Order: sequence, then C-alpha cells, then structure tokens
Amino acid sequence: MVEIFQQILNAIVLGCVYCLIASGLTLVYGIMHVPNFAQGNIYMGAAYLVFLLGCILGFNIIVVYLATVFIMGLFGLIIERCCFRPISNTPHVNGFVIAIGILMVIEGLIVILFGADYKEVLPIWKGKVEFYGITISIQRLLVIFGTFFVMVVLHIILKKTIWGMSLVAMSQNRELALSVGINVNRMTELAFFMSTALAGVGGILMAPISFVFPAMGMPPLLISFAAIIFGGFGSLSGAILGSFIMAFAGVFSMQYISAIVSDIAIFGVMIMVLLFKPTGIMGGKN
Repeated sequence: MVEIFQQILNAIVLGCVYCLIASGLTLVYGIMHVPNFAQGNIYMGAAYLVFLLGCILGFNIIVVYLATVFIMGLFGLIIERCCFRPISNTPHVNGFVIAIGILMVIEGLIVILFGADYKEVLPIWKGKVEFYGITISIQRLLVIFGTFFVMVVLHIILKKTIWGMSLVAMSQNRELALSVGINVNRMTELAFFMSTALAGVGGILMAPISFVFPAMGMPPLLISFAAIIFGGFGSLSGAILGSFIMAFAGVFSMQYISAIVSDIAIFGVMIMVLLFKPTGIMGGKN
C-alpha cells in the first residue's frame, strides 16, 4: 500500500509538469488554432536559464525564479510578433512549420552555449518529508503546491478579469470577439506571454529534480500534447484532466509492467478515447 501511494505522488508531480505545459499549449491553440510545439523547448530553456543565473552567475534563487518566468513570458511576446503574427492569415500548416523551426533553433542554441552534457541544478530546500512510510522531497512538494497556486491564479485571470474573459471569448469565436471591439493582437500577445510563462514555471520547478539537458523538453511536450488531444483541443479543464490521467497511466504502467509499456499506455489511452469521442473527453468545454 505504501508503494502505491508513493507512485501516486510521483504521478501527481509529473502530472503537474504536463499540466503547466498543456495549459500553455491550450491557451495558444484557442487563439490561433496552431499547437506551439516550441513549448517543450521553452520549458527546457527555462531550466537552463535557472542553471545559468543561479548556478553559474550565483544570483539569489528566488530572484532567478521570478526573472526566469518573466523572461520566458517576454520570449513568448517576441516569437508571437516576429514569427506567428506575420503568418496569422496564412494556412495553419505554416504555423506548424514555424513552431517546429523555433523548437529546433532553441535546442541548437542550447547545445552551442552549454554543450550536450547533463547539468545539475540544486533545489531551493533540501530534505524530505516522511508520512506513514511515504517519502517525498521538499522540492517535489514545491512542484505540487507551486502548480496548484499557478493554476488557481490562471483560473482567476481567465474567469474574473476583462483580459481573461476576452481571451475566452476569442477562443470561442475570434470574428465575433473582433466585432465587439476586442483587440485581437493584444489578446494574442497575452496568450503567448501566459503560455510561455507557464512553460517557464514548469522548467524552474523541475530543474532541481531531474538533470538539465537539451532533449529534456521533448518527452513532456509529446505527453502534454497527448493530454490536450485526450481532453479536447481548446479546453483548459480537459488539458488539466488529460495531463494527470497521462501521468498516472505512464507511472503505473512503468512501475508495474515495464518502461517499454509506459508510452504504449499513455498514447493507447489517447487513441481509445479518440475512437469513441473524437473531440476529446471535454471537447468544447473550458
């Protein structure tokens, strides 16, 4: 029983990371209907930025975390204005190509600047917490509570603020939102800022738990993408639900069957849902 609860905690931690990445993917997809495949490498870039500012340059780690999230948000504004806005009225396939191009550029620059070897980032607080035989590190608790806090803030922004409600309106009907005076370009910028900032939060929280390396963004990106397909494109609540289901499917299949079966379980669940409900579990719901 203790082992099962231990695996549940592991799945929750992974689900939090997938949730942050998938939520950012959903925000951008709701506005542009193009998945930003660069999201995984933005997550990776945030982890490297923590390594650079905190471990190499020695800045205060709290300042590093806050600066990294803000810088990732600014990076989102840059790629929106320079890469995605010029092709906003072109076929959606152009957005796919641009996103993949950004992904490759980020990974290439990281390899050039830092090399391909693994880097270690020290946690803010070392130590572990034990409860009835279940052990969890303080950094993993930080991932769980940090993600919960960020998602609550995101919910408040989307449901209780004018900008958030404008984003929701645009995701439901872009033309109607434009007709009632919503600034489409401003809202698109906001979506990209929030999306890449969410990936940045995931990167800074996970950097001290796993080694930082150039390919670290691809596995969570693929699983997060599967999560939003499972939950339904454009549905934030579906992305959150899908993230945790994918995490539980992956962790428990790896622990009790084999690591090879893990990916089969994750994407098998996604395929089975699409066969019976092509729009996803919560397709059309926010």
